[in-house]
Amino acid sequence: MAACALASARTRDGALGNKYQIEESAANTSEVFFSAAQDNIGKDLTKMTGLGYLRAAALLALTSIQYGQVQTMHQYMGHYMTLSAMQRFHDESCWPEDLSVQEREERRRLFWSMYSFDVYTSVVFNTIHKSQETHSNVAYPSEVTDEELASGVTTYQNPDNWLRGFNFTTDLYRVLEHATKRLRISKSGREDRISVVRLMMANTMPDVQIMDNVINLYYDLPARFKNYTVQLTGDRSQDIFGFQAANIQATLQLVRMTLLEARASSAQNVEEKCRVAETVLQTFGEIPQQYLRAISTPLVYHLGGIGHILSSVMQGVLNESSYERVRTLMGQLADLLEDLEAGLQPAAGASRELRKQTDKIDQYIQAQRQMLSEAPQQSQHIAPYAHNATNGNGYLPSNAPNGHHPVLPSGSLPPMTNNLGMRTPHDEFQLPAEITTGGWPWPFDLTHENSQNIPIHGFADQH
Repeated sequence: MAACALASARTRDGALGNKYQIEESAANTSEVFFSAAQDNIGKDLTKMTGLGYLRAAALLALTSIQYGQVQTMHQYMGHYMTLSAMQRFHDESCWPEDLSVQEREERRRLFWSMYSFDVYTSVVFNTIHKSQETHSNVAYPSEVTDEELASGVTTYQNPDNWLRGFNFTTDLYRVLEHATKRLRISKSGREDRISVVRLMMANTMPDVQIMDNVINLYYDLPARFKNYTVQLTGDRSQDIFGFQAANIQATLQLVRMTLLEARASSAQNVEEKCRVAETVLQTFGEIPQQYLRAISTPLVYHLGGIGHILSSVMQGVLNESSYERVRTLMGQLADLLEDLEAGLQPAAGASRELRKQTDKIDQYIQAQRQMLSEAPQQSQHIAPYAHNATNGNGYLPSNAPNGHHPVLPSGSLPPMTNNLGMRTPHDEFQLPAEITTGGWPWPFDLTHENSQNIPIHGFADQH
């Protein structure tokens, strides 16, 4: 039931392209399957033994994020982690001794799939890692076909098997796990306790070097896992490689963005963040839409990472050129989201919320330009930056006779100014925190327009 819920949700959201047409009468089929799966999972997790319950909890978590229901996703991710701990699923030596070769491989695929999903959710939703690769005594899936497994082949590794791409993606998530720790250590700065991590571990390798190492591993992949622009053919045996190539690119860009985010803000980093965002958006623009929709709703949350980086640039020191560059990238991100929204039900509205925030900043910029043209004689009296010349409540003091800014109405935002204390369009300025630290839609809330898709436990009991 859980597998049917995920498959039908993905199909409804366009993962199969135009190959299948979904009838309107089947629009809520996924939720029916989801509810039935919920009804078959008992409240007493101690009685839920075996791989079937682990797999069901995992599939319900994946289906929940497909719906855009993040809290439900956390609920079933918690179920999976609880069952995993009770069964010591992280340690192959604790698995049943009578497992067949196929059953052992199936467990390995499930374990590393959910490890990757845990790292992914911890990054995009800023939650704690529940899985750690250094504590995981589970081998990677063998890179052989199911037919080869059935014939007893378990040690031969075929680099052209789709599982080579699967395992490389897992490698990227292992890197991402440690990159996330690195990022959070750099931002922790707690005063109530010493940093044990800094006492015990060196963290001296530059993020550029780490990314170079990752790229070198990427270049070692077989060519078919690097060709992410190949079109969907309809042949599943071939399309699975195109999907792996697209998924590798998506994960690679998430690693790149996470490493970059740990850097301190500077003019050079503004340029680097914009360059990385351009690279990421260009990469996604080259991936065929069919594969992007196959990655589906998780990709929308993924794209929020790009938005987070760009919004952090908006919070720093800008000039006219850098502002226009970031603004253009925001527009490209909204365009990409809008393209995805055409097929993904839960994603509807994500691009609109992003455009709403950028329009708000545009209106502010336009008001400042108008102020420059109408009141140039007052510009030399304005303090350098909004964050170091306030009157205690976050607003700059005004020189206007009525105590308000000459163009903006009472209670509106303070003017942006350059480093000489002058309002000119050519020098550096900093936008006020009131419009750069709030209002951004990430992580995207995909539930507000889709309450009809919320799966309700006990659906069958309502009839």
